[in-house]
Amino acid sequence: MVRKTGILAAAVFLYAASALAQDGRFDASANLGAAFTRQSAGNTITQSATEGSHFFATIRWKVATRHSFLFNYGRAKNSQVFQSGFDYHVATHITEYSWAYMFSPFQKASFEPFLLAGGGVLRFNPQTTWVDLPPVNGVPDNVQVNLGAAKQTMPAFLYGLGVDYKLPYVPRLALRLQYRGFFYSNPDFKVTTASTTVSFFTGTKGHIAEPSLGLVFRF
Repeated sequence: MVRKTGILAAAVFLYAASALAQDGRFDASANLGAAFTRQSAGNTITQSATEGSHFFATIRWKVATRHSFLFNYGRAKNSQVFQSGFDYHVATHITEYSWAYMFSPFQKASFEPFLLAGGGVLRFNPQTTWVDLPPVNGVPDNVQVNLGAAKQTMPAFLYGLGVDYKLPYVPRLALRLQYRGFFYSNPDFKVTTASTTVSFFTGTKGHIAEPSLGLVFRF
């Protein structure tokens, strides 16, 4: 009985999704860009990050002519840098789970500008950690260390703007040029160095700027 109910519910969901798709209320996009992190300082520590690449996918549900909801999944990669005596680098994978409300004020010819705001979480997954040491004979030196860096998930506020450009002769495809930004609490990876008791905790807010270009498929 439970199995039959589940199959029926799945069938109803697929039928409803198919009906909405026929109304042109959904689109999906794949986007590629760069991630730039703002430097911040607190608790005698300066925190920054290297520039990195960023990929994210978006599902858009258009509930009215000007109003839509977005659901995003993304991955970025950079090194979080903590400067306190020595420079510590934490190679990091960042996973994004977010949603946003999109407002499209007008559509002119093939152009549809938009604004968006929402929220979600950023999951910081540390890979390796190394520390920059003073140069030896003028040659920079660094050593990989194990400081017990742990995964952290931070709530984030998302905002952005952009424009969709419908490709001529291909009505279902569009290019999406956009800028997104995230505000979040800076990760510290729960690290405290055993010898100096200097932690990576800054107590500050971070910001990532993400310009990107994407391909949109409307269905």
